[in-house]
Amino acid sequence: MTTQSRQFDYIIVGAGAAGCVLANRLSADPAIRVALVEAGPSDRRFPVNWKTSIPIGNVFLLPHTRYNWQHQFQGGAGVNNREVPCPRGRLFGGSTSVNGTVYIRGNALDYDDWQAKGNAGWSFRDVLPYFRKHENREAGANERHGSGGELDVQPLRDTNPLSHAFVEAATQAGHAHNTDFNGGEQDGFGLFELNQRNGLRLSSSRAFLHPVLQRPNLNVFADAMVERIVLDGRRAVGVALVQEGRAIELRANAEVVVCAGAVNSPQLLMLSGIGPAAMLRKHGIAVAHDLPGVGENLQDHPTVSVAMANPGAQSYAVTWRALPRLALAPWRYLFSRRGMLSSNAAEAGGFMRSLPGLDRPDLQFTFMVGMKESARTMPRRHGLMCHVGLLRPATRGRLELASADPRAKPVMHARFLEDPRDVETLVRGVKEARRILGMPAMARYTSAELAPGADVATDAQLEAYVRQYTNTTYHPVGTCKMGPASDPMSVVDARLLVHGIDRLRVADASIIPDIIGGNTAAPSMMIGERAAAFILERGEDARSQGQRMQALV
Repeated sequence: MTTQSRQFDYIIVGAGAAGCVLANRLSADPAIRVALVEAGPSDRRFPVNWKTSIPIGNVFLLPHTRYNWQHQFQGGAGVNNREVPCPRGRLFGGSTSVNGTVYIRGNALDYDDWQAKGNAGWSFRDVLPYFRKHENREAGANERHGSGGELDVQPLRDTNPLSHAFVEAATQAGHAHNTDFNGGEQDGFGLFELNQRNGLRLSSSRAFLHPVLQRPNLNVFADAMVERIVLDGRRAVGVALVQEGRAIELRANAEVVVCAGAVNSPQLLMLSGIGPAAMLRKHGIAVAHDLPGVGENLQDHPTVSVAMANPGAQSYAVTWRALPRLALAPWRYLFSRRGMLSSNAAEAGGFMRSLPGLDRPDLQFTFMVGMKESARTMPRRHGLMCHVGLLRPATRGRLELASADPRAKPVMHARFLEDPRDVETLVRGVKEARRILGMPAMARYTSAELAPGADVATDAQLEAYVRQYTNTTYHPVGTCKMGPASDPMSVVDARLLVHGIDRLRVADASIIPDIIGGNTAAPSMMIGERAAAFILERGEDARSQGQRMQALV
């Protein structure tokens, strides 16, 4: 293949949650030439455009490798050696184009812990302005929320009655009613706020990238697979990619910023010779920099579900009983952006502390208005589910290369439930989910418990159920951990610069040192916002220094 070469100031790898924010902010300066490279397709062409605009359209995208990386966790002893699917978006918007659109930042104490571990400037007080900067909350601005930004945060326009019943049931069980999980208190149950705009999914791509695609200094490469970062010694100078069978080399005059996510970012670093030396040599990759933390510290939120039958058929499913509603749904959505097609399915939920003395919630509950037994299929029977998610797993996994082939999926060892404390917490969560679903507000909509089932009653039986049916909430983080140089397992510093490599940053969920208590899309967009601020601040410093030097001459 003939290699073509082009010059830019900044090259961003990955048009996902963080990458789209970063591309928007950097290209706002017409003097900065920006390249944004995405392995998957654009979300602006038919039929992807409508699949990514309908909130429930992810069921049409996730089955396809063109739009979903379809990664897998290798299950260990904690989950009976089962493989656990880990869908990740492979298109403009990344996983924000295929997720549940729930807007959760996590607990304020999570970010304070990041700073306490040597990451100056990452306390909640420090990161809050960056959440607020791009937020446009329908309920208005206050000390915790912003308005006028690119990212709409609003309640669902047409909520299923089952979701209201679930919230009422939680209050009947003694939980607080929470109308803002991103406010002063995270504990409690309520309806989720979503990244939607008038019934349309608002991915990171639609919010941040679409409005600026006409900027002449922004070049976007779709269906372009970055195979390695080009290094000159220990300095990043560009990326090598393949697009439509052509080898292309993009040169970066300033920096390369990797925003490929918690799976693909560490994989790309390792393919480029940055990572654990022994692993790289095993696959015949020349070691540019021995950085043992790359791929380590893998975390996710293990989750298990309680499912109930819904004989009244209020839940969403493709059944003969739902045919009238199904037939009406496209028209309701087309003319009013309401009805089942406007639903994200995960309409309500809550947070709780499963033990006394905890300083923050350790469990998240996500209520599903359907029996969504797979992320890639429509429900075929009427039922409802309550996912119970473990917010702070005690174990840490790792990610390693399968081979030196960029198209080979990395091997991911999550180590779910290998610490008995994690199983105990999930068992407590399952018990509480059962208690909530048994309250009068829900009882009128349900009949038999479908999972775990009435015959699963003892702690031992519940533990067996949890181990056999735990999956993931699709929140992988941590594989390029942020930390000080004194931490031998850290990969980037507090300004997201890769230790030991000049002009290279990582800015996505992979830099999260300890997983936050909640969904990870909002924190990833905040990380993109912070990376842009670091870069632009550095650019201002460099320009000021140049002006001072010129004045001296």
